Amino acid sequence: MSVFNFEFPFTAASFTRGAAAAAAFAAVGLAGALATTPVGAAPGEQSAGSTSASPESTSVFYVYPGRPRVWLSNHGNLLRFEGPTGYDHIGVGNLSEGYVLCYTGFGVQRRAWDTGESESGFGPSTASCSGNRCTITRNTSDGWLRLRQVITKVDVERSLTVEMTLSRIGGPSLSGVVLRRQVDLDVDAGGSFGTGDTTNWFGATERESVWAWNAANDTGREGHAVMLRQIQRTPAAVPYFAKVTELILDNSCSPFNLAADGPVRGDYGATIQYNVGNMGQQGQTFMGRVQYQRN
Repeated sequence: MSVFNFEFPFTAASFTRGAAAAAAFAAVGLAGALATTPVGAAPGEQSAGSTSASPESTSVFYVYPGRPRVWLSNHGNLLRFEGPTGYDHIGVGNLSEGYVLCYTGFGVQRRAWDTGESESGFGPSTASCSGNRCTITRNTSDGWLRLRQVITKVDVERSLTVEMTLSRIGGPSLSGVVLRRQVDLDVDAGGSFGTGDTTNWFGATERESVWAWNAANDTGREGHAVMLRQIQRTPAAVPYFAKVTELILDNSCSPFNLAADGPVRGDYGATIQYNVGNMGQQGQTFMGRVQYQRN
């Protein structure tokens, strides 16, 4: 089966968005760079830039107030996840986190993604934030699907909930629809107390959750864990899976689970995958809600 990776109309290749960050890391060191990276908005404020982002943008659109500290792009990527103060767990070395969408129409499989490091197949976003809640909406470049993200931080739980609603808005009847949340977890690697080491332990249950952690003796400082878990899905019959991915920002449709036989140690990615299946009706929707939580 042919695979078409749809790009934005005004470029011929996927966009790589890590060049500026890589230069900063090389200049001042990995952990230090994450501790001092400038942001485009103060806590609880949107940046003054347009909510319709240019695809190559790496600027921070919103910084959530309170703890944990979370930095968000206007495409809905988590750029940093800090907690406790001085320990960063996302966006260390590579940017950063995001979503992958696969679907088949007219007998051809299509794929759209934005994992922070690269993106393809989505149009510009509209984004708005207030307090501990942000809403980001994007359509696929072919106009067939819309992805609406509502990203809410809950301070008392040290968590961030990402509600992804996928709607069919045009085109033919679709089959083989897959929606994934993908993240490069680098627990304790960044920030002023960060180790600069992106190696962690990783584990996953078959379906509910995937996590990365440092054991007590892995670092000379305090060790933490971050979990990505499935919270809710509608329709409830949609199958879902938790996986550790070999590629930290894997944008394939269904990556292999490295932790299927037990915990593994390395620099890996994590994902929650929803096998949505068919979307035959105009206006048909699927909602998947996932959550990031620090121990």
